[in-house]
Amino acid sequence: MVEDRVLEIVVLLMTHIKETRGQLENLEDISDALKSQGFTENEISSAYSWVLDQLQTDSQLIQNLSRSNHSFRILSDVERHHFLPEAFGYLLQLKHLGLLSDGQLELILERGLMMGPPPIDLDQIRMVIGTVLFHETGRPELIRQPAYFFNDEDGLIN
Repeated sequence: MVEDRVLEIVVLLMTHIKETRGQLENLEDISDALKSQGFTENEISSAYSWVLDQLQTDSQLIQNLSRSNHSFRILSDVERHHFLPEAFGYLLQLKHLGLLSDGQLELILERGLMMGPPPIDLDQIRMVIGTVLFHETGRPELIRQPAYFFNDEDGLIN
């Protein structure tokens, strides 16, 4: 559950950064607001750390923040029946914020299709998003289900 809460803070921070055109100001005020919403100091710190690491190491993320992407992903019939609208809407929100690349979006949709019987809801898609996002960026300690969705030593997907 910590992973979901950290992801929620990351989304809030990225929304703030996008709205302020790339500026991350008033961190203390933002932290106080997050604490008043029930987030812990550890969750807030983990989210800040992840966002700042991404901003420092991922020039693509910075470019995504400053430009608007007018492309969008249309679900196939199978995907449309497999994902609830709020789950896909959340994916689109993260894509719009620059948190997900096209490749990551496709990977999450693929993993979501493998999760089991439809429909995939918002909580389930958040688990997949957190796993993909935090695994690819080298923050496995933030992953709730680290064994899922990745190649094992034999190259097989778990």
